[in-house]
Amino acid sequence: MNVSGRVGVQMAWRGMLNTIQNKPLTVSFEITHACTANCWHCNWGGPIKEKRLEPAEYGAISGDLKPVVVNISGGEPLARGDIYEILESIAHPGGLPWIVVVTNASQLTPERFFKLKKAGMHQLSVSLDYPDDRHSDFRRIPGLFEKMSQVLPEMARTSERDDVSLNVCISAWNYRDVPDMVRLAKVWGLPINFSVYTHLRVQDRSGLVSGDGLEDLRRVIEEVIDMRRAGYPVYTTAKTLREFYRFLAEDGIPGCEAGRRFLVVNPDGRMTPCAMVMAYFDRQEDMLESFTKQNSCTKCYISTRAHAEKSYLQLALDNPAALRRLLTPWRA
Repeated sequence: MNVSGRVGVQMAWRGMLNTIQNKPLTVSFEITHACTANCWHCNWGGPIKEKRLEPAEYGAISGDLKPVVVNISGGEPLARGDIYEILESIAHPGGLPWIVVVTNASQLTPERFFKLKKAGMHQLSVSLDYPDDRHSDFRRIPGLFEKMSQVLPEMARTSERDDVSLNVCISAWNYRDVPDMVRLAKVWGLPINFSVYTHLRVQDRSGLVSGDGLEDLRRVIEEVIDMRRAGYPVYTTAKTLREFYRFLAEDGIPGCEAGRRFLVVNPDGRMTPCAMVMAYFDRQEDMLESFTKQNSCTKCYISTRAHAEKSYLQLALDNPAALRRLLTPWRA
């Protein structure tokens, strides 16, 4: 992420305070569970009747939790016409939280992107599953990939560095295509970030790379690491990519910090430890006591968890450019 030295100082300070106080580093506001897509790997899709908070109420929750990073997601967050008001209620211009909007791009236009930026968004994260029109089929949105191939490069040319990124969930269905998605990201002029599939959303283990596929996945991971070293715009570090492989090879990673390092706020304001656990709480303190202390789940290692659970030393090693800016906070 393109973070100034001043904001980097704020992130480090806020992160340390939150760790001491058991407050989350990352909060995902799922502002709607309705979605314009109906993806194979997701439990949401189509219109949903739901209770939703008013924009100012999301801002109040964010103000209480004081996260370093806020993800505005869904469902499809751009399906809410008041998303700009939600952003304005959470944002603090020139300060934290750092706000990322996660979208499938079906309703994205350059005009909407710049309106989101004006409202307080720092980065737009666009989901990608394949480097071609199979992506449209996977999302069940005809013509989606063609639209993205037109809109996203234009936005990359007319916005600041890293204002738009791609995010890819590695699964048994698409892992062989990962290097081609990295190449596509370079052509489009965008950084690319990776996560890894979990079966917890839809109870479908066929999306988990296993058996003979693990050796192929290991080779793909090492190829992507080599591409990153060669200058391809891969945001995910080599260590995290190898941890994704370990998660699949070992069928899980223990020590989940859901509810403490990261949590989800649902459209109605209730909190869940993560998007795959349907345990609802009105206060984080109750979540920590009733869920996090007893949590033994090992079955996901999504990007949010992977980044939120890093040590400060690892964060510094993973982000040398941000560290340099952190050590010279007077620079923009």
